[in-house]
Amino acid sequence: MIAITEFLSFLLSVFSGIFYSKEKVLSRLDNNDILILPGLGSGAWFYNKMAKYLKSKGYRPFVVPLPPWRSEKNIILTLNAYLLKAKPNTIVIAHNTSALLIPALPDGTRRKIDTLVTLGTPFKGFRLWGIFSFKNWEPNSNKLAIQHPAYLFINRFFPLAPIHDYLFQPKDSLAYGQGRDQWFDIPGNYNLVRKAENLRTLSEFLFSVNPPIPQIPKDATVLTRDVIISQGTMKQESRPLSKSSSKNSSGNKIKTKPIFKPDSKPKKPVKQTKTKLKPKPKSKRR
Repeated sequence: MIAITEFLSFLLSVFSGIFYSKEKVLSRLDNNDILILPGLGSGAWFYNKMAKYLKSKGYRPFVVPLPPWRSEKNIILTLNAYLLKAKPNTIVIAHNTSALLIPALPDGTRRKIDTLVTLGTPFKGFRLWGIFSFKNWEPNSNKLAIQHPAYLFINRFFPLAPIHDYLFQPKDSLAYGQGRDQWFDIPGNYNLVRKAENLRTLSEFLFSVNPPIPQIPKDATVLTRDVIISQGTMKQESRPLSKSSSKNSSGNKIKTKPIFKPDSKPKKPVKQTKTKLKPKPKSKRR
């Protein structure tokens, strides 16, 4: 049963790639914190289920419409254009062969990726159904081996469920799920991004390593550091000066003199006089 669902998911993926449509104007990615990269031959809408699930958990995903069944050079150019529009510290979820494109990106673009999660990626190359492969992506490819250290320069790199074969045969379904990986409940390269149990596991893992940051409302007022400092200075100026020196907003000391309000004219000091006691008169004796 698992093998049947995997094969149907693969056919749906290929069907979505046939109806690929290129964006005339690249989408703005200022508010997106996750970029989902489709695998080989897959269209963007094949990953809508994953995007909706992550959105319900507080993330703001965007599925990058990579051109399927094109040369590696053309796909990298498209991926590079979208990453240039992405904000820094972006989370990238790359499904199967799309993760093999990351090391080929320019260094400046690759630095925008804070967390890279790969799903079912054949890091050592593959042959589709054991029959054919793509140039430089054959099993034990020297090019792929040379590119492996580039993944270590990414801040957070999590290769989940890596594979050696691109698509498993039905008779190997049990071994594929148990011996290959213990992360996901339902095995299969394409089941990874379609089944609800696997999507729940993926979202829980993402939440543990990089939880979503709430988006600031458009009508909210954000106080910058300069505004906060200036407001604090205004509060200090409204208070009476009790010290002989204070600081302005630039940090320079301003010498001030204490201010005294005279109540009235100074009074003359009162002289204290000593009163002399007069001696008592002596009484005459008779």
